[in-house]
Parts: sequence; C-alpha cells; structure tokens
Amino acid sequence: MQEQVLPRYSTISIAPPRYIAPSSLSSTAQGHYSFPLLNSKGKTWASVNLRKDIHRRAPSGANDVPIIEEGANPMTGTVNLELQSPETIQGITLVVRGRAVTGANEGGSQTFLDHSVFSWSKGQDDPHIYRTDLDNIGNSSTGSKTGKLSGRYRFPFSISLPMADAAGSTLPETFLERTSGVRVQYELVLKIGRGRLKADSKLRIPILYRRKTTPSAASELRQLAYRENTPAPGPGLDPYGWSTFDAVDCIGRLLNSRTVILRCTLSLASPLSYTRGSFIPCHLRIESVDEQALDFLASPRTTILNLSRRVKYLFDAGQGMQHNGKSKASRPKYEISDVSQASWTQDQDQDVNENNSRVRCLTGEIPLSKELPPSSDVLSFGVEYAVALLPFESVTFLPERAALLQTHKVEIVTEYAPGPVPASCRASVDHIGASWVASAVDSGNTIAASHNNPFQLVT
Repeated sequence: MQEQVLPRYSTISIAPPRYIAPSSLSSTAQGHYSFPLLNSKGKTWASVNLRKDIHRRAPSGANDVPIIEEGANPMTGTVNLELQSPETIQGITLVVRGRAVTGANEGGSQTFLDHSVFSWSKGQDDPHIYRTDLDNIGNSSTGSKTGKLSGRYRFPFSISLPMADAAGSTLPETFLERTSGVRVQYELVLKIGRGRLKADSKLRIPILYRRKTTPSAASELRQLAYRENTPAPGPGLDPYGWSTFDAVDCIGRLLNSRTVILRCTLSLASPLSYTRGSFIPCHLRIESVDEQALDFLASPRTTILNLSRRVKYLFDAGQGMQHNGKSKASRPKYEISDVSQASWTQDQDQDVNENNSRVRCLTGEIPLSKELPPSSDVLSFGVEYAVALLPFESVTFLPERAALLQTHKVEIVTEYAPGPVPASCRASVDHIGASWVASAVDSGNTIAASHNNPFQLVT
C-alpha cells in the first residue's frame, strides 16, 4: 500500500506593507528624514528631522520607515520651529512610545514603553540658545519670560531606548502581521503646547524596532563541522552538542492487524536557541521489536516534527488599567500556529553507535524563516516557540491517540552565535536585517495548528 505523502509547511509570505510613514515624509538631500507639521495654510511651521547616516533605514520599497536597533548607536535629530510671527509656546516634548494594539481605538491598546527623549518648557532656559536666525533676533519680541517665540529654532535630541520596559521585560520587536489580532507598534511622538487659547499640536512618527539577540556558542565539534563544511556529528559522537529528551512511546495499529509500539528519542542541537533565517538541527532514534513497523513508519515521509508558535496578548488591553500595569478588564488571548516542519533523511552514520535491526535513526532540520519574530515576553504581548513531535502519519498506521507525543520550548533569536555558521546560512549572514525590514512592516499568513495545543505539554 502506498504511503501518503505529507504536505510541507510554507514559510510566512511577504505582502505589501500597511504600516506606513506619514504621507508628508520626505528624504532630504542632506541625509535626513523630515516629518513636518503644517498650519492651516499648508505651510510647515514645525518639523522633526532624523539623521539617516546614524540609524538603519528600510530599503527602497519598504516605505522608508526609520529603524531603531537594540544596542545600536543612538538615533539623532532635531525638532525645528519656523514661526513667521510671535507664537506662545508653553513647551515641547518628544517621547518614544511602544504599544500593543488590539483594537482600532485607544481603549484597545496598552502602552508598555513611554520613553522621554527631549523636553523644553517656558522658563526652563533661554530659547535663544536654540535660535538659528540670530541675524534677525533684534526684530522679534521673543523671550523665555513671555513664552513668545518667533523665527527659526532647532532643538537637538538623541534617542537611546532602554533595554527593557518598566517591569524589567525585554522590549518586543515590531510585530505587524495582518492575520493576527495584535500589533506591536513604536512611534516617536512630538507634542507642542501652545497655550490656553490654542489646542496642543501633535505629530506621530512610526518607527520600527529591531531586537538583537544572540545564542550561546555551539559545541566545539559542531563548530568544527561548520568550519570544515562537513555534516555535524550526532548525539552519539557529540553528546555535549545535543539536548536529548526522555524517550516517548508511539502506540497504534499497523495494517489494521496488530498493535505496535515505537519508542522515540528526540534530540535537538544545544543550546535550544536558534537564529531566524537558519535551521534547528534535530535527530530522532526510533526503536521497536516489530521490524516491519520500523520499515513502514521510521521514514522521513511519515515522521512529523513541527515548530509551533504562540502569540499571546491581552484582549481589550487598556481597559481599566491599574497603577501596577495590570488590567481589570483585559483577558489573555492566544494565537497558535505551525510555522515550519522538519525535513528528514536517514542517518548515514547510524552504524557508528547502532548496529541493530530494531533501531532506526533519522537526522533532520527545521527551517526557520528570516521573517520570524524573535521570542519575547512583556505584560501585554509575547511570542513563544515550541518543537512538537506528532504520532507517525501513514495510511498503514492508526495511532492509539492523536495527541502530541512530546513538546519542548525553544527560543528564536535574531543573530548568529559566535564562531562559524553552516555553509547554507553564510550567504544570509549580512542580509538578515534587510530581510527582516521588508517583512516586519507586514508579514503574511501562518498556518493554524491542526493538532492539540503544543504549549499545554511544553517542557
């Protein structure tokens, strides 16, 4: 009887971006982004300029949205005023805000970052020190006492984001998937207080935040294999390079005639932290006293090992927030999907430690899309990953239970570990950031998990 060929999961697709910078964004010849505030006559009276040569920017076609990288050089720029007549300016503030958004209105979001960048207020210091048209200063009535400003001013600033939010959790990366019920957005917010008779002016500038996380180094034998472009040794030869988990039994009916038991021992490359754009090395040892069961089931086509992702967030976040940051009305919600599946081959080196007809060994890789958001966890948002081993799938086999056999939590990071990288990943080492930029703006579909929740059994 011919075995059923299992479908393979596709990676997340890239779709046209939907998180767009203001339509008035311009890229000046001097190497700046310019975000203007317009008056009723359509003329610029205030603006925020950001230097391009300091921080990362999206490649052409990705809406040229400014990017802040974790641990990178500060983003620098200026707040500019161009006042044709005396104006009452009570204060200027500039903050970076990070929010988990679950609805179209303000009530459907929770702010986890509100980081002050710049602040000036009337009476704080003499505004003349920020003036750029000093030749005309005698023709105006500006002064720190009256708060009346006229002419051109330039207030410099520098942005260095904290490594964590107020609760000590690492800041999450920008997350904007069109199929998800949550978005993680960052923005630079300019607020100009204009006195009692005029409404305050606000300018919101979308920015992308990219995390930079690195796993620990691989074992010495694995590094040697990567350096020499040879297959990495399995758990038998390199026990320190693998995390081998407790054996689990897969029980079911073979050919609808008898019950068989296959004992499975799964190993994943150590440490359990893997770079997006690379792969998860995996190894599976399968034992059974029924050699025919091994012949039918211990096959690359019937062995299913998935990478599952859980996105968690607070639904109706922002409703009834308490001082401790917890919500009275919000409730946790989870989105679980399969994002990749292992590709297997027969272990050609099995005879090194196994010379037994009742044992089969498979070696494989779970490919990781460059678009995967890294693992993260803040109060209002989190991304978790787990590797899930499923029962064998074949038309010749009916498992006793459809439940998952085993699950193990893994971490997805953004950078490669110190030392050599696999040959298949070398071409992408310098392009991970650019690929992430194109996809972070709006990632495509994932595949809903068709099996039990892998995070209920996660270890």
